[in-house]
Amino acid sequence: MVHLATTRACGAACLLLLLVGACAATQEAGQPVGAARAQHAPTLPSRIGPGLLPDGEAVGLVQLYQGEDERQWPILRLGSRDYLTLSFDLLAAQARPLSIYFYHADYRWQRDLLPAEYLASFHRDDLLAAEPSIHTDLAYQHYVYRFPNESIQFRLSGNYILRVTEQGQEDAVLFERAFFVVEPRLRVELAFDAFLGSQAAQQVRPLARFQVPVEMSAAVFDFTVCFARNGGFEAVRCSRRPLLDEQPMVSFTLAPEEAFPPEPADYFLDLSTLQPGGRIQRVDRGTQPPEVWLEPDYVRFGGSDVEPLLAGQSVVTAVVRDAPGDPSVAAAYVRVRFRLVPERPLGREVFLIGSFSGWQVRPAYRMRWHPEQRYYEGEALVKQGWHAYRYVLGGDVALRANAQAMPRSENVYTALVYFRDSSRGTDRLLGIGNQTAP
Repeated sequence: MVHLATTRACGAACLLLLLVGACAATQEAGQPVGAARAQHAPTLPSRIGPGLLPDGEAVGLVQLYQGEDERQWPILRLGSRDYLTLSFDLLAAQARPLSIYFYHADYRWQRDLLPAEYLASFHRDDLLAAEPSIHTDLAYQHYVYRFPNESIQFRLSGNYILRVTEQGQEDAVLFERAFFVVEPRLRVELAFDAFLGSQAAQQVRPLARFQVPVEMSAAVFDFTVCFARNGGFEAVRCSRRPLLDEQPMVSFTLAPEEAFPPEPADYFLDLSTLQPGGRIQRVDRGTQPPEVWLEPDYVRFGGSDVEPLLAGQSVVTAVVRDAPGDPSVAAAYVRVRFRLVPERPLGREVFLIGSFSGWQVRPAYRMRWHPEQRYYEGEALVKQGWHAYRYVLGGDVALRANAQAMPRSENVYTALVYFRDSSRGTDRLLGIGNQTAP
């Protein structure tokens, strides 16, 4: 059954509701998703992401969010007073000036255009000031950069990538992060088609529905819609096949084989205080940096972050309670020990990824198998705060718990509507829709 989900408040995704307006109507669609006629479109890669360069070894926690709310996704409305906050640490005893560059990309995250085509002023800016950490075993320098500003103004919507480098050296990369600039021209509704897929597991196909602007009515095949779940913009699923049986409304959905499988819950890491309790078994403050041992994670039971509480983001300043000052510079970095207990050896390399690492697979986060103890063990350097994490096989396949584990009871689905503008030679982002569904 296809149904329009009722909009509700959903933490990190609330900004998206402001962009597209609330979808108040609840109705039944007249026929199954995909029953309408669709123009043949080129086959798309099954997963599309920004392909960011790996973080440098000296890079600590990187946060990018809308305004001052660490939970908000990094989305700007073109021409508005919105701003994004980039907050990050360098694990260094002394601060140094850095540079930041911006790149536009099409919906496939292929970087395109010259800076003058998407930036109204300068093509780069400098980060000249940082604040040193205070009373921490591991010293770090904390940088904060907000944009748009007098130096950086955007003239075009779409996908963007920022790059922080050594000062004036564009190729001396410290890290990259993705964000979005949207023209809120479209009111996007989301519907969902739930069906049983392989192994009797419920699959979900989201459907995005919107009215094409009159001036674009002859170009419906120039639209592309990409879908993400729970802020997973690093691996969206896209469709270029419009359903045209409700004109002037147009719909896009995914092929059955591209439907979202049940979402295993992420694990929730609470380092708001450094003391035993909750999932923290032991804290050793006698080491530099301090070490934290967590309770083992069991594949059989899945993750502990059942709701999309953080939606892929880390939170520091709003939650750290035992720092001797502003948590942005007084929160400690600790070495966290993770253990994963499977029912049997998994047969492939297992990696730890999380919001504390930008969801990047890092060689240092490969888990080690201990045959006598029958568990995998790994470690990560993590700043105090709230974080989400998961385990992946071979660096790209999410490790799924068995059927007895509890999947997420609710998921936040996002639709990004792109239009191929031949006059600009790229894809503009005309609307974002967001709904919560099982």
